[in-house]
Amino acid sequence: MNIPTIGGARGIFEIFVPGVFLLVNLGIVSYLFPFVDDQTREFIATCAADPVLVLIIAISFGYLTGVLLRLFRIDLPDMLSSGWLKRCHRRARKGKSKSTLWAYEEFPYILWIGEVCRLYLPAEALDFYNETWAPRARDGENKEFFDFCKVLITSEDRESANEIYAAEALTRYISGMFHALNFSFLLILATVILRYVFLGQVMIGLVIILCAYLLAIVEIVTHFRFIRLREVQTVFSASFKHRASFEEVDRRADA
Repeated sequence: MNIPTIGGARGIFEIFVPGVFLLVNLGIVSYLFPFVDDQTREFIATCAADPVLVLIIAISFGYLTGVLLRLFRIDLPDMLSSGWLKRCHRRARKGKSKSTLWAYEEFPYILWIGEVCRLYLPAEALDFYNETWAPRARDGENKEFFDFCKVLITSEDRESANEIYAAEALTRYISGMFHALNFSFLLILATVILRYVFLGQVMIGLVIILCAYLLAIVEIVTHFRFIRLREVQTVFSASFKHRASFEEVDRRADA
């Protein structure tokens, strides 16, 4: 599991934003929940009216909430996206084959990368894949090797490291927002139902928010696999760029 670190610029985008999003929704639910007393609502309203206090809460608890969201498996939206593609995508519905590995294989899609090299990339890329990536495939899975590739590349090339981080940050941001949207959707749905049952109120604004969250969740599920495939392809391209480093590692291992 990749635990985020504190003390650098990394994490502001993919950790902080989903955390603040969920924190805002928790505040809305805490204020509108039918069993909350008036004193608590007044306290929440007072806090929300103080911009300095809101900033302090957002910075401290927003990042903490984002870190907690980060602990949830990033494989969950990937698995759901794969399931959707298998049932709904025109090509993937034909069944598992070399041409549909992108929908069936598990992260980091090493076997599919081989198909990409064979079909779309120069012969040198396929040779590098066969020598370095293909032997590390474990039914398509080998996260340890994938992480090793990232560490080796980022230790040698700042430009490639930035490209890899950008692709990884986008994946983790969308994963964090997926979990934040799901928690927020359930919390607001419970609030809407309970207010209707106990107070007879139909909160149209919250219903609209629920529809927007549901649409966002569906969009993430339908596209997440493609985003993560792009992340892996970025790492492979950077690996090919620095193939001499991998060859040196293999020579030392054989010595």
